[in-house]
Amino acid sequence: MRRGHKKSKTGCVQCKQRHVKVTLLHPSSCDEARPICRLCANSNRQCSFSNPLPSANDSPSSSSHPIPETDSFATPLATSSALPPPPPPPTAAATLDDPLNLHHIELVSHMLSNKDVFNLSFDVGDHLRGVSYALTISLDAPYALHQLLALSARHLASLYPAKSADYLHLATALQTRALSLFNAAALAKNGAIDHSNCKAVVLFSAVMAHHVLTDALTQRGDNETLDGFLSRYVQAIETTRGVMLVSMAAWPLLMAHPEAGPRIEAHALFTMREGKGDHCNGLRELVDCADGLSEAEREACRAAARRLQVGFDAVEEEDKEDAYRFQGVFLWTMMASPELVALLAGKRPEALVMLGYYALLLYYARGMWQVGDAGRYLMGLIMDELSTEWHSALEYPRKMMV
Repeated sequence: MRRGHKKSKTGCVQCKQRHVKVTLLHPSSCDEARPICRLCANSNRQCSFSNPLPSANDSPSSSSHPIPETDSFATPLATSSALPPPPPPPTAAATLDDPLNLHHIELVSHMLSNKDVFNLSFDVGDHLRGVSYALTISLDAPYALHQLLALSARHLASLYPAKSADYLHLATALQTRALSLFNAAALAKNGAIDHSNCKAVVLFSAVMAHHVLTDALTQRGDNETLDGFLSRYVQAIETTRGVMLVSMAAWPLLMAHPEAGPRIEAHALFTMREGKGDHCNGLRELVDCADGLSEAEREACRAAARRLQVGFDAVEEEDKEDAYRFQGVFLWTMMASPELVALLAGKRPEALVMLGYYALLLYYARGMWQVGDAGRYLMGLIMDELSTEWHSALEYPRKMMV
């Protein structure tokens, strides 16, 4: 009679596949020994007991997905303190119209946390409250919101040189979109400014003007001459004048507003100040004695000299934390007359000397991110352009740039 036996149901995978018997004594049977059964040991096979399959109680993370055998696992995993850098963000043009844009969130956060974004602007009071108020206005005016974001990106470009190109690209894209939206909004209202849009128009105009001036002062061309700077700066003057004329049309509507009214009034009073110091005495004498200037050109130069003196007075008289200390940098550009612009564009020597005095004002404001080294840079371009006979007229501003 044949000896009774049973098939291996709990033996190793190899023995079950071969349908071997389970016998403790027979040398050709599976004895279910661990970590390797007798038959696999005798036949030199890989026994499944030495590499057990995951059980039903194993967690999915350890059993459902086998670890791939790739070269990427040849090096140890990075710790939390040495994580690889994140992938570069998508280009600005690809994400400007997304309903939720991480670029925009970053820029809003930067505006709220860094008061230097608007430090060349007129007084906004408490920073957090001022920015929050500006953002609230912008919710109904996408053109103002885009311009706020553009200036925030422009500031980040100055803070992080390694990412400057990306932030500049983003700032330009946002500013271009802001202008397009502003023109569309103006067309929809036939250019009318009323209580529904006056706050947004003023906000947009002021921020746009500061952005344009920042670009004019801080951009640098390869082997640039004065012509390159003047091209940017004259364009900045014309753009600033245009947006500020629009803004001034809205000022009367805001004078009674508890938030905007006092700030607009204070800014208007600053623009009407009379110069007190003697920093520009030599400049005034040069203008009075200049040959070949029409009376309109001469008066434009005198007015520009008075505004420069107001700027120098503010640098010396205002507190270091006062919002108006360097307002002359913006005021001189904003109020430049067409006659002065024509003299600058034509590189009239008297106008270039006046621009040299403006370079000194920029030098005093060199700590502002919107200005940087523009003072010394501009003075160098002017000295290279003017013949030596005009260098003595710039002795004072050059001497003060210690």
